Amino acid sequence: MKAPANKHWLQLLQRYQGLVGLLLLLAVALFLDREHFYTGGNFSNVLNQLAVPGILAVGMTFVILTGGIDLSVGSLLGLLNCIAATWLVSGAGVGPTILYTLFIGTLVGAILGFLVGVTKLQPFVVTLAGMVSLRGLAYVYTNNGTVSGLGKSLEFLIKPVAGIPLSAWIMLTITAIAAVLLWGTVFGRNVYAVGGNEDAARYAGLPIAKVRIGAYAANGLCVALAALIYTARNMNGDPSAGTAYELDAITAVVVGGCSLLGGYGGVLGTFIGALFIVCLNVLLILKGVNTYVGMGWKGIIILVAVYLQNLGRRS
Repeated sequence: MKAPANKHWLQLLQRYQGLVGLLLLLAVALFLDREHFYTGGNFSNVLNQLAVPGILAVGMTFVILTGGIDLSVGSLLGLLNCIAATWLVSGAGVGPTILYTLFIGTLVGAILGFLVGVTKLQPFVVTLAGMVSLRGLAYVYTNNGTVSGLGKSLEFLIKPVAGIPLSAWIMLTITAIAAVLLWGTVFGRNVYAVGGNEDAARYAGLPIAKVRIGAYAANGLCVALAALIYTARNMNGDPSAGTAYELDAITAVVVGGCSLLGGYGGVLGTFIGALFIVCLNVLLILKGVNTYVGMGWKGIIILVAVYLQNLGRRS
């Protein structure tokens, strides 16, 4: 009985060897800076910082598993942040604001999915256009300014529950729901099938366009949730919010073991990848590393992760 178990663990190690290697490197770096990193206040800060990129990465997982990409998530978060802030300032109430923000995010995601799945436009082109247009719309919506005076109506989203911020609990719940959807439903199996071999999926009669629309809609919903948490944390509406957040989301997904070609990976690896990115960000801040230098390191990490994935598959 031990041999199959050992083989299972070896397969897992081989599958995530890129992530394991990066985690070991990060663990060494954090150990060397343990006096600053391993504190109760910093642990709470990591959990708080994990919510937004973690939720964005979960949504991005759906898209990447279909063989797609979404470069617009940062811009969509910025627009939804401004929309939520404006509604709260106008006195619309917390409930309607949350529902409206979730609806708009899901709708925008579905539209992007329609353009990719039905019109057959390239995901890179569609979402690049979305990135530019949604960011511009955010500035137009706020008249090139910021929205203030929200008060603390959304503060409950970031308050501690059992010692952990509610935003972190939301992120963990979304991760669990996504895992069930991907591993335990027909939709999830279709996502893997479309990303793994679109031609075979088409010959099998799978609704490829609907699968892509569903994946992008799920991504849009996750962006909306992240935007609400972002709004609660910053208590304003900023059209520049979410700039370059797509980089963190894509990095987390790739570092977590998902293939950019689609059909391979899962949200568990994505969660660990997001945790890696957040810990890396915190470490860079503690070390006083310039933000743009940090972005360069993330680009290098993507290349290393993809290279290690390819090595694992060859072996």
